[in-house]
Amino acid sequence: MIGLKKYVLLHKSEMAMLSGLIVLIEALTVYGSVLNADILNALIAHNFAQFMKNVALLLTVWLLVVLTEYIEGVYQEVVIQNIDISIRNNIAKLLIQKSYSEYNAKPYGVYESWINNDIQVINEQGLSPLFVVIQGAVGTVFAVLTLIKYHWSLALVALVLAGLIILLPKIFDKKLAEKNLKLTQGNERFVNRTQDVLSAFNLLYAFQTLHLLVDGIKESSKLIKTAYVNRSKFQIAVQVTGFMGNVVSQVILIGLSGILAFQRLVKIGTINAVGSLAGNIFNSLGNMSNFLGMIRGTRPIFAKYPLIDDQPADTDLRPHAKQLLTAPAVLQTKDLSFSYDAKKPILNHVNLTFLRNKKYLILGESGAGKSTLLKLLAGYIPGYQGQILLDGMSLTEYRPAEISRRLLYLDQSPQVLQTTVRNNLSLGAQFSDQQLIEALLKMKLIQSVDEGKDYLNLDIGESGKNFSGGQIQRLALARGLIREIPVMLIDEGTSAIDEQTAVQIEMALLKNPKLTLIMISHTPHPQTEKLFDKVIHFS
Repeated sequence: MIGLKKYVLLHKSEMAMLSGLIVLIEALTVYGSVLNADILNALIAHNFAQFMKNVALLLTVWLLVVLTEYIEGVYQEVVIQNIDISIRNNIAKLLIQKSYSEYNAKPYGVYESWINNDIQVINEQGLSPLFVVIQGAVGTVFAVLTLIKYHWSLALVALVLAGLIILLPKIFDKKLAEKNLKLTQGNERFVNRTQDVLSAFNLLYAFQTLHLLVDGIKESSKLIKTAYVNRSKFQIAVQVTGFMGNVVSQVILIGLSGILAFQRLVKIGTINAVGSLAGNIFNSLGNMSNFLGMIRGTRPIFAKYPLIDDQPADTDLRPHAKQLLTAPAVLQTKDLSFSYDAKKPILNHVNLTFLRNKKYLILGESGAGKSTLLKLLAGYIPGYQGQILLDGMSLTEYRPAEISRRLLYLDQSPQVLQTTVRNNLSLGAQFSDQQLIEALLKMKLIQSVDEGKDYLNLDIGESGKNFSGGQIQRLALARGLIREIPVMLIDEGTSAIDEQTAVQIEMALLKNPKLTLIMISHTPHPQTEKLFDKVIHFS
């Protein structure tokens, strides 16, 4: 419960209000049990007036219970959703602290599983059971105090039996935690696998092999089924243990109250009250032992993403801050070597110098290491040998936020958000419409200023489905230009754009006197190739 406790404490005021509603419900419920005994005692005593009075009170009590249960149920869902938001917010903070390579080391499906499937498990196995435990604990306290009113021995026996019911199912805790961990890992694999086959629909449709989509989902479902069934075995064992303790304890307590009645130590109506109170105690505790096991079983999930304190993020959403950069060499590699696999080096002792405001074209066959070089220069990939210098200082001495202010890397498949063109250009920074429209004009996305405002409000759609590949590439270039970042690393940045427009855009970049440009192309345009200061051939 350690991981869950942290989030509960973050919402302590809401939890206090919810607990207050639960206390009211349980107090009314226990009072109802007392009224049941009083009704029976009034009936045995042939006291009609007292009998009718108690019946009216009992009806009023249960109407209040129903009303309070409704309010508590709705508010409980509000609290659960607020805690879910806190957990997701924490996961998001952990993700943005990862480096490019750390984040991309896992498939996106894993992170999606954290935010969706893990939250669902936490709700079902952690939060909902927690409220049942609170309700059971409060109800048990009220019921035991009421039993003391009838006879101290009833309360003592109830406490002993309650302790046994809570402790016995703990023998399953370790196994249940293991199965929960395997389930959450299985969910990650399931989401990743289903994402993979669903995203391949167009490919499978083209070759009319859509049965592979069905097969992929079916096989993934079989694997996740096994994880759910294995966890259920231990959950049910806990439930059965709690149920057995519940039944035996109720019988013992009712039997004890009968013995006390035979000895005239309590009234006959006490048996009715004890039966009801025993139900309150042991039904709650029977469930409580099960739910406590479920709550403890969520620990491995929370262990994956520990709670972090709110700290200023190492990001700056302002437009690029002008800096006094005077060193002639903006980027240098010294004896740079890199390989994803030790047996197959991608780059081997590369020495390059890129001068400020100069333009460089990198050519070469696929797999020669061109894209890897740009990612290394951008600080995306660690683990290289040799040196990379940015403005005369080792790249490793810069924080990611500072690198991003000095240079921009645009890869072969630029990403867009499912929102407007304006939001995709600004990404949270403040730019005037005039600045945004000028960038759109430079990238030939619009033909006139008059088109600008309507174009800025266009919705790009999910995964950019409302835009062509060429439009998305131009949008990515505009996103970089508007920030006036002094160095741009472009990997096939105009490959999806028609030749005439691509040449115009490349001309604009090449004629920018304040821009250092390093560009990869498999199909250079003769009109622009001669304008580069240097052409570098990779082989």
